[in-house]
Amino acid sequence: MAEEIDICIMRYILTICICLLLSCKSNLQNVDAIYFNGNIHTMDDKHPEASVMIIDNGKIIAVGDSTLLRQYTCHVNNFSDLKKQNIFPGFIDAHCHFYGYAKTLLSCNLVGTSSWEEAMNKLIVFSKTSQSEWLIGRGWDQNDWADKNYPDNKELNILFPDKPVILKRIDGHAAICNQKALTLAGIEENSIMAGGEFIRKDGKLTGVLIDNAVDMVEKVITPPSNEELFTVLKKAEKECYSLGLTTLADAGLDIETALFLDSLGTKNELSIFLYIMLNPTSNGLKFAQNKGVYENDHTKICSFKLYADGALGSRGAKLKTPYCDRKDHNGMLLNDAVYFDKWCNDIKNTTTYQVNTHCIGDSANRLLLEIYGKYLKGNNDERWRIEHAQIIDVKDFYLFKKFSIIPSVQPTHATSDGPWAEDRLCNNRMKGAYAYQTLLKQNGYLPLGTDFPVEYLNPLFTFYSAVFRENINAANQKPFQLEEKLLPEQALKGMTIWAAKSCRLEHRKGALIAGMDADFIILNGNLNTISKNEFSKVKVLHTIKSGQVVF
Repeated sequence: MAEEIDICIMRYILTICICLLLSCKSNLQNVDAIYFNGNIHTMDDKHPEASVMIIDNGKIIAVGDSTLLRQYTCHVNNFSDLKKQNIFPGFIDAHCHFYGYAKTLLSCNLVGTSSWEEAMNKLIVFSKTSQSEWLIGRGWDQNDWADKNYPDNKELNILFPDKPVILKRIDGHAAICNQKALTLAGIEENSIMAGGEFIRKDGKLTGVLIDNAVDMVEKVITPPSNEELFTVLKKAEKECYSLGLTTLADAGLDIETALFLDSLGTKNELSIFLYIMLNPTSNGLKFAQNKGVYENDHTKICSFKLYADGALGSRGAKLKTPYCDRKDHNGMLLNDAVYFDKWCNDIKNTTTYQVNTHCIGDSANRLLLEIYGKYLKGNNDERWRIEHAQIIDVKDFYLFKKFSIIPSVQPTHATSDGPWAEDRLCNNRMKGAYAYQTLLKQNGYLPLGTDFPVEYLNPLFTFYSAVFRENINAANQKPFQLEEKLLPEQALKGMTIWAAKSCRLEHRKGALIAGMDADFIILNGNLNTISKNEFSKVKVLHTIKSGQVVF
């Protein structure tokens, strides 16, 4: 049997060589690279499978079968036998925080801690080598601890009386700070603020801050230097490439940060493609009004990111009725309806940018769907997005279709939140929560992301959670709302062509067809047919960005 396979392969290669020799004599066209003998999954509904791909100058010239080879000469820099391996478009993360993730590489990693005590032990070790003026950490989640109550800052105050400390919850919507940090931020016992909460116990501040209250501290943190940022950005980029990510939607940056990242791309110091959502600032709006849609080889800026509410895990998500595990609390809007209406009006009437709004709770989703509808009117191609679309009142799903609003979701949130989501929501609200198949049916496409560093940045985890509705890192967890799972083909499109469409990039990203950027990955397995038991063996073997091997 093995000899027969070897003979078949030799015949195939011989055929290719003959084709190339004939092409050399014809001297038709030189190209940079020819990839042949592959299982190429194009994400093109008209021609979903191919075996040969021709690359030149960072673009795909043609995709098809071996007859393509007769059109090109033997002057090829890279002639690669794919050996029947599976080729997919480079993965696109439709919602993440690349810049934020890079900055976490300068801080104490608290992801996966099983108790506040373990978090403290990690921070003590980290503090011994940190040279920063602040001690910064991120990643704790009290829902993973035996004691699921928020901690207080008593131990932080004892350990670090003179050095400010901020430890952000995994979702970034809550943090615990020591007294030194609170004092620097001007936070006092009687402090209050709209869209934020200062958690108290017996009338005293515990150091736990929710949503806008966190911003008060973040504004006084000493920022890292550009040199420090460059080092961690390169490290983050390398990690993304190793996981098959070639395009990232960075969900919420000030225009100044966006232009800093763009300058690194211009100088070829970063090469990963960034679709950047701008934070709603006056400088950002002026940029959009003056520059219009901004796009080059490495950056696209054509959207704003608004924040309607907080996160479910920290009970900041705005719900229509109270939390089941906190009966006096509905969560909170981070700004009032007038604020969101004004920004939607300014963006719609003075720019051509998208509006992408973070909405977790059913109340926040309803509010923004209605405000969007006021400006979008009906069927349209504006591609305004609801980021997360996590908890929807079943009566409100139709608004996505009515106004052509894109739900942008992160499947790993469903499987991470699954063990405790019903505690927050009660059973009656679960039908509209993490409802990806229902959301897909509204407009016929559904972009997928990770929201890293809230979740891990591996897009294969996104696929696993979407298709199997299980947490890949929790073997004993039962499938979560299996009726809302996505089919493998749907999940793959959500990570490629649908993600590209949601970012207004489908003209160059997300599919392997002529004219597109040559961004693709080589996997050792076929995600279209992979079983759950085989999934752990799937790996990215190579990542190619604009025709260049980057991993």
